[in-house]
Amino acid sequence: MPSETRVRPQLTTSAGEPTKHRGTVTHGADAVIVPDAAPRVARFVPGALIKDRFELERLLGSGGMGMVFCAIDRRKVEAQDPNPRVALKILNPSFAQHPDAFIALQRESSKAQSLAHPNIVTVFDFDRDGEAVFFTMELLRGQSLEDLIDARWGVGNSRAAALPIIRGVTEGLAHAHRKGIVHSDLKPANVFVLEDGTPKILDFGIARAVPSAAAGGQPDQFDAGRLGGYTEMYATAEMIEGGAEPAPADDLYALGIISYELLTGKHPFGGKNLLEARQGALKAVPIRSLQRREWRALSCTLAFQRSARPRDAAEFYRLFFHSARMRNALLTAVAILVTTAAYLSYRNFEQSGPTVAFDHLVPAEQHRIQADLADGNRELAFYQQQGIAEALNDALDHFADAYNRQKGNREAVKGLETVARETLEHVGGDPEIRRELARNLAQHSEFLKTYPPVMDAMAR
Repeated sequence: MPSETRVRPQLTTSAGEPTKHRGTVTHGADAVIVPDAAPRVARFVPGALIKDRFELERLLGSGGMGMVFCAIDRRKVEAQDPNPRVALKILNPSFAQHPDAFIALQRESSKAQSLAHPNIVTVFDFDRDGEAVFFTMELLRGQSLEDLIDARWGVGNSRAAALPIIRGVTEGLAHAHRKGIVHSDLKPANVFVLEDGTPKILDFGIARAVPSAAAGGQPDQFDAGRLGGYTEMYATAEMIEGGAEPAPADDLYALGIISYELLTGKHPFGGKNLLEARQGALKAVPIRSLQRREWRALSCTLAFQRSARPRDAAEFYRLFFHSARMRNALLTAVAILVTTAAYLSYRNFEQSGPTVAFDHLVPAEQHRIQADLADGNRELAFYQQQGIAEALNDALDHFADAYNRQKGNREAVKGLETVARETLEHVGGDPEIRRELARNLAQHSEFLKTYPPVMDAMAR
């Protein structure tokens, strides 16, 4: 039987740099990380049966939102599933006392269940047993990111150790932001690193599940902060002061601090929250192990103003990681050498149109093209409405696929041109970033290699 890793974060402090990151840790295999401290409910003990299905086996941790047990799912046992154990989180009475708690949590749990991604913990079920509200999720093996940072506190981790974790957390956040979900309580205690090094984000949406105002405009007596709604050292001004809806840029501030701690073993503002750091005009010391471009991207996430941070995790991913991936000498040489010929090719295309008429394609190919175009237009509209950068990348892929299936397809061309314009306009006038994004566009689409704005951005 594997042992447990039990983590209880230290209470949030408004000032001062902790010598250790958070609380006490016992190393082991199966683990779930639980924020803060909460009273136990007597009937929830090992051996108890929840909803006539989940047998509580052992306590993994307790926190402000409740207790987490390793539980045996009897339905899985009946189906002879070789992995019948799950993590079961029972929420404390503070949620049940709020009139909108069950509805709000059910909606947030439903969102979490939709977040199927390698870097996000999988949520299985949401239910209640009497007054007890609970949900189940996958049981993990490894250690908390909090534990990992603590082990190198004051020293930091190498690029080789830190960047894969930062990449994974960023990819998980980008997926959630794409789905319109903001974590709102991202911190090392809510990231778990599996034995193979894969980071998993925990507790999506729970911290902001209960609305700040009850229906009908009546004041809400429920104190979400009392249940670990946010942790000040990782919270934005909007979260601390209240009154503002959560935004992806809030998660970016927390991601920036986590990344800084992982690389340096220090909080960028000496453990002070954003309001204190802003009042003291504090500035984060650049990280020597990062390249200039990487530090520029990371420092933007630490901006005190929401509008100065990357819009979402997908944008940060492009700024921090993508250009390094795109630094391909061959692409650069080709982009420069073909500029004149490509421009002539583009002008020729404008007059020639599709190489094969749509009606001459087999029905299966016609269906694929129509599906790609529909998906591309939907993703493009989503980007234009919500500003989620990852949707623009998906639109690019769909339009490029449609174009590849029918060279010269007018709707695909229109979509590719729109994606290219939106991409290049979004980054402003930074020539290095424009050049790297233009190379990415050209790599994704044969047509965009000959599109003058992309060619121009690559050549500058």
